[in-house]
Amino acid sequence: MSPATTLKRRVKMREIAYLAGVAPATVDRVLNNRQHVGATTRQRVMQAKQALETGTQVVTSARPWRLKVFLPDDAGPSTEFLAACFQEFGSRGNATIECVFTKKMEPALLSRKLRACAGQGIDAVAFQALEDPLVHDAVAALAAHDIPALGLISGLGSANLIGLIGIDNRAAGRTAGYLMGRFTKQAGTIAVISGGQLYRAHEEREIGFRSCLQQNFPATNVVGTYCGYDDIEQTYEQTLRVIEAQTNLIGIYNVGAGNEGLIRALKKADVTDEIITIGHNLSARTKQYLLEGSMDIVMHQNMRLAASQAVTAMIAHLENRPFVADILPVEVITRENIAGITFG
Repeated sequence: MSPATTLKRRVKMREIAYLAGVAPATVDRVLNNRQHVGATTRQRVMQAKQALETGTQVVTSARPWRLKVFLPDDAGPSTEFLAACFQEFGSRGNATIECVFTKKMEPALLSRKLRACAGQGIDAVAFQALEDPLVHDAVAALAAHDIPALGLISGLGSANLIGLIGIDNRAAGRTAGYLMGRFTKQAGTIAVISGGQLYRAHEEREIGFRSCLQQNFPATNVVGTYCGYDDIEQTYEQTLRVIEAQTNLIGIYNVGAGNEGLIRALKKADVTDEIITIGHNLSARTKQYLLEGSMDIVMHQNMRLAASQAVTAMIAHLENRPFVADILPVEVITRENIAGITFG
């Protein structure tokens, strides 16, 4: 045998998958020349196979992972801050990150944008999910192309998601319900303003809120949901409608965005001192509302931490490394503990 001869050893599929940073199913598709595998992924697999067979090092000439994040536009300052966190990262490790806005509450549009990733060389996506069959179908299509999808802030009842980065929304709602009951301390009417029926996160918050009040404060009456669609003007109109329609109104819980509209309506009706208000996500505006006393409590989640965990989770999945995203903590912010707390 010539000294120049290179002996090849038999390698296992899971060894190739581990070294290439892909799933074993992807290795199987590459080795059997099946469809729905990107050129870069195919390159990684073949390089890993050759390296294992010959004992040489993997040539790292493949491009970085391309991650894409979809967030709803015009969804309030907390979503804008979350987008800024992703854009600030720009790149991390062997990955580049692109964050784009898509029209909110439009599942058909979100579905099309998700599907388009399969032809754009995108390796993984994270998105604020809308609970709609079109979105479910788009996520399944991404999975068929071996593109992992991660839920962000609001998830999806789909086995095709690789996970969810966010808070325990039902626990957040129950906490809001408990605080509402303790703050009001009387029988009366409490209204819920939702961002829309398409966000699972909002649905879970409302379920938790109602269940806690019913269980612990049965004298309160939680009336039907008013929908503000995460929009300032619509939330303003819905809040005025609530105030006009409900006698003995003692509290309002806004599960989504649009807090500016909520407070503007309360001020217009001159009832800020009479109604306990609880909202979500600290921003420059909600901080001011807390300080002036027009809002009583803000349920907050750290958006910078959410962005960081999302990027880490996508990269870990692509590189076939274990990663368990911790549930983000729910922070209860009042005017008394706001000092030093950042919007992140």
